[in-house]
Amino acid sequence: MKITRCTTAVVEANYDYTYVRIHADNGVFGTGECFMAPGLTAALREMFPLILGRDPREVDRLGRHLWRKGSGAGAVAGYLFNAVSGIETALWDLVGKSTGVPAYQFLGGKVQDEVRIYADCHAGDNIESWAAMLTPRQPAWLQKALAGKKTREERYEPAQYRRRARQMVRAGFDALKFDIDSIVVLTGEELNRPLRDREIEKMIECVDAARQGAGPGVDLAVDCHWRFAPSEAIRISRALAPHHLLWLEDPCPPENWRDIAEIRAQGGCPILTGENLNRRHGFWDLIANRSVDLVAPDVQKCGGMLEAKRIGELAELQGIRFAPHNIASPLGTMASAHVCATLPNFVALEFHGSDVPFWNDLVTRPDAKGPLIERGRIRLTEAPGLGLELNEDAAREYSKPGETFFE
Repeated sequence: MKITRCTTAVVEANYDYTYVRIHADNGVFGTGECFMAPGLTAALREMFPLILGRDPREVDRLGRHLWRKGSGAGAVAGYLFNAVSGIETALWDLVGKSTGVPAYQFLGGKVQDEVRIYADCHAGDNIESWAAMLTPRQPAWLQKALAGKKTREERYEPAQYRRRARQMVRAGFDALKFDIDSIVVLTGEELNRPLRDREIEKMIECVDAARQGAGPGVDLAVDCHWRFAPSEAIRISRALAPHHLLWLEDPCPPENWRDIAEIRAQGGCPILTGENLNRRHGFWDLIANRSVDLVAPDVQKCGGMLEAKRIGELAELQGIRFAPHNIASPLGTMASAHVCATLPNFVALEFHGSDVPFWNDLVTRPDAKGPLIERGRIRLTEAPGLGLELNEDAAREYSKPGETFFE
């Protein structure tokens, strides 16, 4: 079996859902998803000639080949791995469909049949769209969705957190995450000044409101998006300790694992980080030094499905749990679910598309009906590869202007 053709497509949703499609000479193709990045499809087109004519079953070999060929430009990190991750996932989908085997079987098989999903509730409102450099935009679907709504500046109030928690629990989720950095992030001063007492009080009020809305049987986590200095993150962690959170996410910039370790050592909340790291190499210090309680690799940019599995297994050796970051479409979310189903230390997988009106429309499944996520769970089936296909009619309707569509 040989690779004959590689193409891309981009859907302009809350983020750029960037797809890779790889065809083989047996008439089968596989589709994967990359995490967004500036110039991503151009980088993919540079990589494709390196795998044409190669055997797609040699997934790990091809992934490592791309790591090395891109090492001069990307060294041991960078956007290179966003592209490689999508290619690697497409290869697993292709190989699985060619052999009639679900992708999770290549990762060691399931240890659980269902994957728990946590809903990212932001600050009570998740209707947004961001370009690759995190600049806001308003594609046509978002303009329609925002018609008549209040402006974003009015979002960060406890009532929004309470209302959103109730809404997502009614939708079937028993794990929720809320942003608390949003209360102060717009000042632009988060890393070079102490937090004001009133700002921390507002965080507590918002978490209190989210708990009231969610009820006692629902897990709550909060996200800081690496906005705060370690000293301020420690204050936040201690202030929120009475709420017994599932985790406090990215409390400070991730560049120095010792900062994360210091926050964890001070007690308060379980600490999660990892969405900005890639490969086992990027997670090694965090895990080897037991600096965190949970790791959160993103399958669409950490190196792919197999590398995410390896990160999870490495974490398991140190008693660290696994809760992947995920802002992908249903296709990338399903790829992440295949990994999660194989790990005994898995806790929950992120869902970030609850307010994208066409999110569920982007895929079809041959052996299942209804939405991909039901009652806060994704159920793995015996369908080969990833177990679903991109709905090209829906994807084309929301495709990004200026990008090719599997051409």
